[in-house]
Amino acid sequence: MNNELNQDANQQQESSFDIKALLLRILSIWPWILLSIAVCLTFAYFHLRSTEPVYQAKAVVLIKDEMKGGNAGIDNVVLQQIGVGGNGVMLENEIEVLKSYDLMRQVVKASQLYLSVKHEGRISEHTLYGTELPFSWEIANPDTLGSYKQWILYKDNSKWMLKTSEAAKASEIQLGKWYSIDGLKCRLWPNIDNFGASKKVGFWDSYNIVIAPIDDATSQYLGALTIKIVNENAAVLAISVLDKHIVKAEDAVNSLVNLYNQLGLSDKNRVTENTMDFLTDRLEVVEKELRSVETEVEKFKSQNNITDITTDAQQYMVLATEIDRQKAMQETQLNIINLLEKELVINQQDPKLVPSTLGIAEESMSVLIGRHNELILARDRMKEKAGTLNPGLVDIENQIKDIRVSLITNVRNLKESYKTGLNDVEKKNSMLTNRIKNMPALEKNYLQITRDQSVKGQLYLFLLQKREEAAVTLASSIPDSRNIERARGIGQVSPNRNNIWSIAWALGLLFPIGGLIIVDFLNNKVGDRKEVEHKTKVPLLGDIAYVKNLDNPLPVLKGGRSVIAEQFRTIRTAISYTGKGKKVKSILVTSHRPGEGKSFTSLNLAASYALLKQSVVILEFDLRKPRISKNLGLDPKAGISTYLSQSYDIPLDDLLEKIPNYEGSNLYVLPAGPIPPNPAELIHGEKMPLLMAELSKRFDFIIVDTPPFSVVTDATLLQQFVDISIVVLRQGYSFKAVYEELNNRMVQYPDNPIYTVLNGVGRTQRYNAYGYGYGYGYGYGYGDGYYDKEKSKSKRFWKKA
Repeated sequence: MNNELNQDANQQQESSFDIKALLLRILSIWPWILLSIAVCLTFAYFHLRSTEPVYQAKAVVLIKDEMKGGNAGIDNVVLQQIGVGGNGVMLENEIEVLKSYDLMRQVVKASQLYLSVKHEGRISEHTLYGTELPFSWEIANPDTLGSYKQWILYKDNSKWMLKTSEAAKASEIQLGKWYSIDGLKCRLWPNIDNFGASKKVGFWDSYNIVIAPIDDATSQYLGALTIKIVNENAAVLAISVLDKHIVKAEDAVNSLVNLYNQLGLSDKNRVTENTMDFLTDRLEVVEKELRSVETEVEKFKSQNNITDITTDAQQYMVLATEIDRQKAMQETQLNIINLLEKELVINQQDPKLVPSTLGIAEESMSVLIGRHNELILARDRMKEKAGTLNPGLVDIENQIKDIRVSLITNVRNLKESYKTGLNDVEKKNSMLTNRIKNMPALEKNYLQITRDQSVKGQLYLFLLQKREEAAVTLASSIPDSRNIERARGIGQVSPNRNNIWSIAWALGLLFPIGGLIIVDFLNNKVGDRKEVEHKTKVPLLGDIAYVKNLDNPLPVLKGGRSVIAEQFRTIRTAISYTGKGKKVKSILVTSHRPGEGKSFTSLNLAASYALLKQSVVILEFDLRKPRISKNLGLDPKAGISTYLSQSYDIPLDDLLEKIPNYEGSNLYVLPAGPIPPNPAELIHGEKMPLLMAELSKRFDFIIVDTPPFSVVTDATLLQQFVDISIVVLRQGYSFKAVYEELNNRMVQYPDNPIYTVLNGVGRTQRYNAYGYGYGYGYGYGYGDGYYDKEKSKSKRFWKKA
């Protein structure tokens, strides 16, 4: 039942969360909120002023991927007829190439991205670039730089002076002259468009020059580089770079795209260049052989004075020519196959590119050669980008070995086929030779020479044609990418001014409000009236305001109109309704812990009854630490402890003390007397009922002041002799654990009614915000005419009691 009572109280509080009270609480700390916002906005302002902006430049590039319709060159009909066309590319591979370290390193060197020129302002530095500078630096050996260098270049009249460190002496720099500075070979050049315009707005006399190592600058720009696929269905990439100068960022992106195109085109032309070299070498050999045969023909005719051949000889010549043509073709194909086989066998351990346009009629062979060359190029690119230990490189090497095995097998099969064809031609040739045996020896020799001439001429023309085709392929080669949008600045990306200001406002509100919420959450002290009513089922009779200056422990006086006097009258009225038709005559006043104001409450509650011309007695049952007599200026020698400890009856008139300086003669105190060693035993003794019975006869009201119930058991023992018990709680002082204990006491002692009074209301600013501030007595809204102001300084009796 106890647990259910506590849970019910907690649930009731949670369900009645007062948003208005929270807003009033927040409004109560408005000076701190304004101060916090002002501080955060000031920090935001200086952060924006001291932080150099970062800009972004972006370019859009089309990668010509056959799989996604990006190859424009394949539409050329002439190129299709001679076998010239683009190869499809993998978009992911091209992204990795663009993000490769070596490519970015070349960009950094080519565009001097390792060099930064800044102007130091009053709060922050500003990066200058391009036309904003009246000069340009040329560094011949940037690769030798091992650490950052910071120089100061300034103009002294018409001279340019350079300081390499704070301690170094400035040296004059002459334009166009090479200098060795900190291991760097460099010289200063004038910017032709801007040099001499030192009076121009935006030009300064001093510049901070920062030179970064190539590797550090490369890593920095790789970190600032972003490459995204614009559309999954299109081979389009968006390339962006972050930099502290917008034009510098644009130059970095353009330089990266241009260098990527150049390297791609160079890589693409390697196969064609190797094929042309092979054809050129063969043409030189065949040309020599052709010239030798032509010389023999000329010599034979000259020696034998031959001008015409007989008709029969001409017929045999036609037939022989056809056979010789077939033989020449077979020999040519066989020679090419032999050369290709030799090439594949020699380079078995270190595979290289294989000429692709050799005129081999076999389609499968051309496909294998093309695939082989693609793998060789892929291997070379991966070696440059990822090194020899990359797992993907091993896979490509294995593919190359497999395809070369297939190539060698196909070459040898084709070789046997050509040998068979050549043997057939040889047989035909042998038959023709037999037929012309009867020809004159002269004609026979002439025919042999012309046949050799025809074979060499056809071979020469064939090789020459293939070389021209390769030259057309090389001339028509275009990059695998095209700029859709050149690099352009898209604005400042950091610091984001709107976000910074928004964050500053948010933090300005968050710090004080969050601190307020945390403090309230961690607060374990009793709060306002609403909290007491929701946390416990014990009825609250009323509250007592905190008054800063109070010099009288009895503010409840005849004719008094102070806040406290009215509040005690309210509590007195509330008590009259607790008897359920019966008069409440005896009232026990206690607290949870010392210092909560129970003695102050007991004294003034008794005074409020005395104002009704009722006889009232205050029993000072705080036998261990009596306070009432002391604060009233009484010094009794005997009291309650004397009465309860003596075996004989002591007249009460000898123990009762009339409260001095109080209007009327009906308010008395029964002092505690000497501090006994056994207060609980005295209360539990036989004389206690007699004492209460005698006092009940003599007085209209009995107020019993007891020790805190959580400290000693006296209050629990005395509650059987009273009509009701009042527990005094003090706002901002009593622990919230008292709520549970009060609920427990209601369950444990159902026959002893218990009530609470909230003391010290309004002292803490926290609760003033919720509408419970009293100050000097103006908390209830009745107007200045209803209460007297408390003017004198207080000894804060209610704090001590």
